[in-house]
Amino acid sequence: MKLTHVRIKKFKKIRDIQIPLGDLNILVGANGSGKSSVLQALHLATNAIRQAPRALEENKSSTIPVNEIDYLPTEEYARLGNGAPWGNTTTSASSRVAFRFKDDEGSKFTAFAEIRAARNAGISVYGSIPASTRFLRAKQNFFSAYIPGISGVPHKEQKYSKRVVLRSAAAGDANSYLRNALHLIGSRGLQKVQSYMAQLIGNVEFKVSHSNESDIHIKASAKFSGREIPLELLGTGYLQLLQIFCYVVLFKPKLLLIDEPDIHLHPSVQEALPSVLKQVAADFDLKIILSTHSPFIVRGAPISTAVHWLENGQIKNSSRQAVELALGWGAFGKKVVLVSEDAKNDFLKKLLSQWPEIDAQVTVLPGRGYKNLLKSDEARELRETLGNMFHVVVHRDRDSLTDEEMDKLKASYDCEGVSLWITDGSDLEAYFCNANVIRTLAGCSQDDAQNYLDGALTNQQANTNQSFTSQRAAINEELYKEGGSPTNDEARASLQGRILSEAKGKSIFRRLKDSIPSNKFGEKNVLGASYDVELAESLKNHILGVLNP
Repeated sequence: MKLTHVRIKKFKKIRDIQIPLGDLNILVGANGSGKSSVLQALHLATNAIRQAPRALEENKSSTIPVNEIDYLPTEEYARLGNGAPWGNTTTSASSRVAFRFKDDEGSKFTAFAEIRAARNAGISVYGSIPASTRFLRAKQNFFSAYIPGISGVPHKEQKYSKRVVLRSAAAGDANSYLRNALHLIGSRGLQKVQSYMAQLIGNVEFKVSHSNESDIHIKASAKFSGREIPLELLGTGYLQLLQIFCYVVLFKPKLLLIDEPDIHLHPSVQEALPSVLKQVAADFDLKIILSTHSPFIVRGAPISTAVHWLENGQIKNSSRQAVELALGWGAFGKKVVLVSEDAKNDFLKKLLSQWPEIDAQVTVLPGRGYKNLLKSDEARELRETLGNMFHVVVHRDRDSLTDEEMDKLKASYDCEGVSLWITDGSDLEAYFCNANVIRTLAGCSQDDAQNYLDGALTNQQANTNQSFTSQRAAINEELYKEGGSPTNDEARASLQGRILSEAKGKSIFRRLKDSIPSNKFGEKNVLGASYDVELAESLKNHILGVLNP
């Protein structure tokens, strides 16, 4: 009997989600996307099915007192509903979790639990458990094991009964009973754990002992290359791995739920972990669902791994390529991918930081210079690769483009989900070459700030003329292969009303840096300061237009 799908309705972030399962399944998404909601709903449902005092296959509800259920994500359990809190009547809000199985002959069976608040302190469970899936009701078997993040282990740990350890670990308090769990799995279990750990961190030997006659606390240590270290002194990453493998051996679940194991792991270990987990799934004939923010975990996952991108409690994309790109670019939770012309994006990010609500929805990708600017068809292809889930904005420096030339270029990018934003002045640096910014940084009067700027423009004039001529030649080659371009004088005249006229911002920026004393106009200071004027209003308006079409 194989678990093939799970479906969750109206639980926390999730309204309705169905997830097809492979042996190893990875959930990715921004904070609040519903990853943890999936894991918690599944673990709550399996515990509720197992612990319900009345047989759910009779379609009758059962009540589990809150102090008896092995797992609840919160004491305020009524708030686990989606859209409305759980009620305590048959028509009130509830959550529903279903498990679909397929046997060796191909027959399919679905078990489900519907959970809501009980009239007294507890939860009410209604469901249907076909005869072929009654293993879900086995009192001594834990169908799922839930491994949340670990923050360490207590310095000491008394020996507890197996029932106490199992119940506490099932409740998500696994780290507080890790020594007990290691003691319970015995020497053969420890060898299994060590074999998995060795593939990730090298050879390790765990020693666990307790004498009922002489010991109050369990002794546990790890031995690396002849050096023995008490369990409580192990790094959190080691403990995270140990917890995962130990509880697999202890519970022997059919569904292993791991919440963000990457937090304390080195990237190389993150990348190796999925292959070891795939081996665990095969060894114990179980399914694994893992949530993560890590591009290394996704990158290291075997080719057969199912990868699902969650957003607002739904699967938005199951393309592994799209997930890998978005993770690597920090695009989860964003709506706009802004592809820069420049390899360095400090100035572009500084401009975006003026508008926190906009900035939170934009991820910036570096470019490779003007000659390698993302073309319109390449921008469309990028959007398709990312599952058409983002608007792609391409940033281009204006250089010496006329207004008509800018309009022509923008039109060439004008298609669904793709657009071109061109700077108002020659480049991004030009926005910072203004008297208000200079006044703020130099601590001088507005007149003195304007004098600094005028001096930089005057001293740069010869180089400006040369640069303008070079830029116009490049523009003519790009846009006027068959002739018909404006003369340089006409183009120059059209630029007189813009920021810095025909001068390059990068060049004026360097002049200001050299002329303003005490390096007050250095790049670090420019990027670190706050200004009382808004810069690049056209960028703000462009992004707002994308977000609110």
